[in-house]
Amino acid sequence: MNLKFYEGQRLSFDGALCTVRYIGRVEGTKGDWLGIEWDDPTRGKHSGEHKGIEYFQCKSKQPAGSFIRPARPFDKPQGFLEALHQKYGSEFEEELAKQKDISEKPTPLHDLIQISGKVVEEVGFEKIRKQLAELQELKIVLLDGLRVSGVISCEESLEKRQEELERIETACPKIIELDLSRNLLRQWVDIYDICRQLKQLSSLKLR
Repeated sequence: MNLKFYEGQRLSFDGALCTVRYIGRVEGTKGDWLGIEWDDPTRGKHSGEHKGIEYFQCKSKQPAGSFIRPARPFDKPQGFLEALHQKYGSEFEEELAKQKDISEKPTPLHDLIQISGKVVEEVGFEKIRKQLAELQELKIVLLDGLRVSGVISCEESLEKRQEELERIETACPKIIELDLSRNLLRQWVDIYDICRQLKQLSSLKLR
């Protein structure tokens, strides 16, 4: 069994969200399965049973369950800032934000700069700087359905997690309303830590 899966894990398949309720064998079949409960109960085929054997229970009390193979590709989870940049910025903003001296020491217009292994022309950086400035002015942020799994998208050291939290505070200091509905969040501590960095936040939507 692939160790990346665990009971209670939030996943997304082709844009459909679900929660892992069971991992293991199913009587009468070969190999391992994931027993999942879909957020949208209309996708379900049963309530967690197969041929009269109950393997898990759907918390929604509706037939929202399915069995799927662990090898089935799932949608890539995202950290908070990844989702923010995906919706409100460009693919290079996150790397650019780390380079604090770029805006102070601009390079010649057509010099080449390498970011994440890609060569990018300085000619487009003014637009990116403008987008970064716009991110810092955001007051209402809607990240519903963007596969946000936490502060960061995967398990990292406490040091890296703290660095990301500090970046959240710097990247979007004026957010007053935040929608994190329909995501992959599982731990309240992630929600708490994200919100703690948003000093102006007065409204949080979760569903």
